Amino acid sequence: MANRNRDAGNRMEREIAAELREMGYEAVTSRQESRSADAAGIDIISNIPFEIQCKASKNQPQLHQLLTETEATAVFYRKMEKKGKRFYAQGDYVIISKGDFYKLLKREI
Repeated sequence: MANRNRDAGNRMEREIAAELREMGYEAVTSRQESRSADAAGIDIISNIPFEIQCKASKNQPQLHQLLTETEATAVFYRKMEKKGKRFYAQGDYVIISKGDFYKLLKREI
């Protein structure tokens, strides 16, 4: 079971990095690029102004903990649902602090 969870998380990291590259940003997974970033809770290294952590889970991750106890400033969360023996994505979300959201509105980031 742990391998399925790890594989789902790794797949999501690669997908997010690829989507950012398609949008014109530089983005790689920290597993590929930097062990220290990976150890600090950063899953995607990019030239956007956020440090990204990715979570694919049936249950909501501990968002406050992720944003305060790691160096992550944005959490990409994929809500998973189990149907039979398989898991399916139900939605993708990005969680940032209210302060960072307001900075985006003011285009300060």
